[in-house]
Amino acid sequence: MEDRAVRDRRLVRSILQGDGDAFADLVARYQSLVASVAWRYGIRPGEIEDVVSEVFIKAYSNLGRYRPEHPFSTWLYRVALNHIIDHGRRSQRENKRGEMPREIEDRAPGPGAGVESRERTALLRSALRDLPAHYREVLFLVYVEGKKLDETAHVLGLPPGTIKTRLMRGRAALRKTLVRRHPGYFEA
Repeated sequence: MEDRAVRDRRLVRSILQGDGDAFADLVARYQSLVASVAWRYGIRPGEIEDVVSEVFIKAYSNLGRYRPEHPFSTWLYRVALNHIIDHGRRSQRENKRGEMPREIEDRAPGPGAGVESRERTALLRSALRDLPAHYREVLFLVYVEGKKLDETAHVLGLPPGTIKTRLMRGRAALRKTLVRRHPGYFEA
C-alpha cells in the first residue's frame, strides 16, 4: 500500500504535468481538512463551501511553490489558513463601511443541559475572533488542532521561540479581553 506522502507527491507531480483528474483526487482527499480549518476559524457555515473552493483554486495556482520534502497537508493547511485570515480581514473592512452584519447572534442561552458550557464557549469564540490574527492562529493550532509547538512553528514558518511568545501573549490577551467584557465570569 502506498504511503500518503508518496501518493500526495505523485498526485502533485501529475497535476503539474496537466492531469486534471489528479487534482480532483487531491481535492477529495483534503476538502474536509480545509472545511474544518474554515469552521474552526469562524467562517459562517453558509460560506464554508465557497471558502473551500477558493482555497483549492489558490492551491492549484500556487502548486509550483509546494516543496515535496514537506507534507502536502502542512502546505495546504498554511494556504487555507492564509486565505481564511485574508477572508476575515476583507469581511471586517466590509462591515466597517457601515454594512449590516450578515448574521445577528442570539446570545440568549437556550433550554437544556450544558447551557453554561455553551455560553462560555460562545464567549470564548467571540473573544478569539477579536484577537490579532498572529495570536489567534497560534492558539488555534496548539489548543484546538492539538499541534505541538514544533509542528506549529513548521506550519507557520516561524521559530519555536516566537511560537512560545505568541502563545503566552495570546493567552494573556484572551484572558484580558474576557475579563474586560465579562468581569467576574472568567476570573478565577
